Amino acid sequence: AFDKTTGYPNLKSERDWLHRILFLETVAGVPGFVAGMFRHLRSLRRLQRDQGWIHTLLEEAENERMHLLTFMHLKQPGILFRIAVLLTQGVFANGFILAYLLSPQLCHRFVGYLEEEAVRTYTHCLQVIDTPGS
Repeated sequence: AFDKTTGYPNLKSERDWLHRILFLETVAGVPGFVAGMFRHLRSLRRLQRDQGWIHTLLEEAENERMHLLTFMHLKQPGILFRIAVLLTQGVFANGFILAYLLSPQLCHRFVGYLEEEAVRTYTHCLQVIDTPGS
């Protein structure tokens, strides 16, 4: 549904590409944060060390946030975009929390899928940039 809403893979303008990338990056930081939170709470409940997983997951969430901030140097989103992000994060974060409670393994696989989609999107974006006349 998101692909159809943004017109992917037929994005032509820089504005369209930046909207898609910015939006994806606002969602991409959620899974690492949620997983890190659950690992943190689990470590507290069990009174055991986590062997670095909490730090790794939160670092990944921070990395996604840095991607977002980098792209925001190219485009400052308007109020409608920000409202869409707020609503999407609310739905996605709560859904991901629920899914993580039911099956952390499935959520980690889903994140792998999201990362593959990000690679495909950025690769396609670079191909469009490198194509003369696009």
